[in-house]
Amino acid sequence: MKVYMHTMILKIWCFFVLTLVVFGPTVTSKTIAKEHQQSEYEQNAVLQTDEKIQNILLKINETLIKNFMESLVLKIGFRYTGTSGCQNASHYIYEQFENMGIQVRYHNWSAKINKSNPTVVASQNVEATQPGSDPNYDDIIIFNAHYDSAKGTVGANDDGSGTVAVLAAAYALSQYSFKRTMKFVTFSGEEQGLFGSDAYVRELYDQRTPVLVEFNADGIGRATTAENGRKIRLSVTEDTGWIVDIMQKITKEYGLNFDITTFWKVNRYLPIGFSDYYYFTKFGYESISVWEAEGDPNYHSPQDNISNINFSYLVNITRHIAATMAILADMQVEVPQVYIANPRAGKIIYNDIILKNTKYVTSLIINETNIYAEVKPGVYPIDRVEFYYGNKLFFTDTEKPYEYLLNKRSIGLHKIKVVIYDSKGNSATDQMKILFFNIQTK
Repeated sequence: MKVYMHTMILKIWCFFVLTLVVFGPTVTSKTIAKEHQQSEYEQNAVLQTDEKIQNILLKINETLIKNFMESLVLKIGFRYTGTSGCQNASHYIYEQFENMGIQVRYHNWSAKINKSNPTVVASQNVEATQPGSDPNYDDIIIFNAHYDSAKGTVGANDDGSGTVAVLAAAYALSQYSFKRTMKFVTFSGEEQGLFGSDAYVRELYDQRTPVLVEFNADGIGRATTAENGRKIRLSVTEDTGWIVDIMQKITKEYGLNFDITTFWKVNRYLPIGFSDYYYFTKFGYESISVWEAEGDPNYHSPQDNISNINFSYLVNITRHIAATMAILADMQVEVPQVYIANPRAGKIIYNDIILKNTKYVTSLIINETNIYAEVKPGVYPIDRVEFYYGNKLFFTDTEKPYEYLLNKRSIGLHKIKVVIYDSKGNSATDQMKILFFNIQTK
């Protein structure tokens, strides 16, 4: 009984500290203890990680965030890709990850920038990896931001805010073990045209690394009103609804009390991207980008400095992303997942043999190709796999291997799509564009 009472007092004390000290003035501090209907697996994930997540939230505070921001923005300052400031920032980020005891590496890249006066720029992304403990959970979670700034600005919000969020999340999460591997990545070259993330995602894709979801944060430090300080906007890919549901649950159960709005569903075929999520979505990965609720008039100007950062808002968004990652990293995924394993994107392919990599995402495919769907069931068995050419259903498969030989006579740009369904009606989709030249059919 004494042990029980001691435990109860400790829990009450932790709850009191959490609500009164940790949560900043931009959110209501009262925890909403409302029951929600959950699946068995969601219940287990929350119950098993509740104390862990409470502690993770406690570790992400304003002092931590400010220290990272001041070092990046005040001490290093301008971080335009190709300059010494950008290089110094990469060294600083590397050292922070190293001090956390996380596996860290530079991911070097080079690219021609400035179309009117092409210049080859060499730079580096910084990647930290926290290995998962369970090899059966092989799909990784990525949290990324860009550490470079636009020319003539120290980029406190764009994207110092996202960078320090990545560092703070890594600091908190690295002190615990999780079943899934997590990667914390900061990119350079974003302001010139997403060059760092382009190179990184291509390497990830060519290594066939399975990714559960990628979180992108680019401008999450501005809130000038109490109302906007309680809002987060998301842009998402088509199969992330179940993760958004978890984010909605977190914001209530852990007292963050954000109004979370999905304001934009990502179109994977847009010719331009607005941040580093872009190439993840182009190569078929699931993505959630987290944005502040109001526009920032200081973007790409000298006024994008530390004085315009709402630190309590930035702290709470960072907590929210870190808590989401923590739950995902330990939970069994209920929903099915599908990836087009063949043909490969960004290639020249002849008779189903890759001849060459290209700088494009759309592959040039000559002669017939085998569409192979790599399927990961959730908790329910797979019912069927549908193969589409354009918007027309061409074939339905119900047994492994899930594949379809595309030998339709065609010359031109086309979309191929795979949709899977489990026995409960849950679905997942993967799709890609191909430049298809096939004048012979069997």
